[in-house]
Amino acid sequence: MGSRARIPSSAAVRKMRRSSNWNRKPSKPQACHRRTAHIGDGTSVSEKLEALKNLIPSQSSDIKPDQLFQETADYIVLLKARIFVLQNLIECCGSSQLEENRNAV
Repeated sequence: MGSRARIPSSAAVRKMRRSSNWNRKPSKPQACHRRTAHIGDGTSVSEKLEALKNLIPSQSSDIKPDQLFQETADYIVLLKARIFVLQNLIECCGSSQLEENRNAV
C-alpha cells in the first residue's frame, strides 16, 4: 500500500515553531551603510553649525547643537505657519481683486 503524507496537528505545528526558535542562533548585526552627503568643499561640522546659527534668529550667540536644532525646528514651523497665512490671504484678497478687474472691463 502507498504511504500517505501525514498532516501534523496544530499542537505539533506550534511545538515545531517553538523548538525552531530555540535552536536559532542570534544573528550578527549587519553593517549599516549610511549615505553621506559629499559636498566637496571640505567644510567641518562646526562650520556647518555656524552657518546654521547665521540662518536662524536666536537670542544667544553661544548655543549648544541640540538647542540649535530645536530652535531650527521651531523656526521651520513658524515659517510654515506664515506661508499658510499668506496663501490664505492671497486666496481671499486675490479672488476679490479678480472680481474688481472683471467689473472694470
